[in-house]
Amino acid sequence: MDTEVELSRLLTTAVAATPGVTAVYASGSPIRAVLRVAAEAFGREDEPAKVAVTRGDDGVVVGVTIGVTDGAPVPATMRLVGDAVRAVLLERDDAATITGIDVRVCRIEEGVDTAP
Repeated sequence: MDTEVELSRLLTTAVAATPGVTAVYASGSPIRAVLRVAAEAFGREDEPAKVAVTRGDDGVVVGVTIGVTDGAPVPATMRLVGDAVRAVLLERDDAATITGIDVRVCRIEEGVDTAP
């Protein structure tokens, strides 16, 4: 399995479990999103990898697009998502340099409870 896809799936799971997050949406380039949807349509992926992971010479950049509930402060939820991403990256490869975590909110859902 491609390690970037595996890492993206781990990050997607961690982000989805973050308090205040109602959904994780596909991040990355539009071409990557189309390829991901096509792979899902043909049953090539059990669990979609929605978090964009880019490795460069300087380190790792992660892009996350989320939906959140209006029941929690959005900036606090975004910080929790960043913390969750950082924890997964450090657990998986503590030598990796994290050069960026881009958390974007594309939807705020009214009245959605994300408490377990």
